[in-house]
Amino acid sequence: MRFCSALVSTLVLLVMGCGKAPPAANPEFSDAAVFVFRSFDGEAADLAYALRTLEEQIYLGMDVEANHSRDRALTPARLTLDDVADIERTGAPPEDALPVAVAGVSAYDIPGHALIPLMDDQRVVEPYSPNFFERHFLEDTEDCWYDHDCGTLVTWNDLIKENILMTVPYDFYKDFRWIDLNLPDPADVPPGEEAVNEGDPRWGFAARAWMTEVGEGVNGNTHILQAYTIEVWVPRDGHGFVRDGTEENADDGEWTADSIGGGALRMLALWSQTEFDGLNIGDDVVAAQTRSGIDDNLEAQEDWLDENYSE
Repeated sequence: MRFCSALVSTLVLLVMGCGKAPPAANPEFSDAAVFVFRSFDGEAADLAYALRTLEEQIYLGMDVEANHSRDRALTPARLTLDDVADIERTGAPPEDALPVAVAGVSAYDIPGHALIPLMDDQRVVEPYSPNFFERHFLEDTEDCWYDHDCGTLVTWNDLIKENILMTVPYDFYKDFRWIDLNLPDPADVPPGEEAVNEGDPRWGFAARAWMTEVGEGVNGNTHILQAYTIEVWVPRDGHGFVRDGTEENADDGEWTADSIGGGALRMLALWSQTEFDGLNIGDDVVAAQTRSGIDDNLEAQEDWLDENYSE
């Protein structure tokens, strides 16, 4: 009875307190975010161009310096079969995965954030996996990735996700990739030639994650049917998107953040589908809770850097 009472109370709080799903992202944001997922293993210049576009759209689309995650969240377009064609995945239709994106600024630079993917025990930065989250490195690049000597870090992750609604063991693949954001625009690269940056690099990195098997809750009444994510880490070094007074924020917003400011810009977009047997939880509530959960993860990473990193 105690658990049932707690569950009912939590559901009431979700419905009453979490609000609606984040506002819809504009097409430029959605196109760039989906392109990063779809073309993650593609040409570096193409990915750099998409990340620069996404950087600008993040600053224009949401107030990344706001305290509350609702002001730093958007709803990207849904994924299609074409967007996930190059990966092994569960059989759930990708169009059914609910999208949520949350961004924010960090006080810490890119080298600091690049330490976190290299941790084999991720529990300290994953508040909803407090008891088990192991990362395995699949291509032996963990010793060369940090210094950019290896461009990619390929991982497999085994974890248990826990909250008041579920306890679900599952696993997923997650790849990280360094990108020089100062690579030339793809249109400026002659056909057949490799894109080369003749000046100083501007390093950021991105990650793509996906599930290949459905995760089943320990009681058999909850299933994570599918999940896909992209994450981006972009320096706030003054060499990216900088306002000149001609820009217009989404919904006439008055925020002023851009790449000047120090630290890093972070964004995580998640497309996921979870099934709760016997519970009728609407998409708005799920999206709002997803938004809050993403932000808790961002905050946990910041807390870890507070305690363990000095630039």
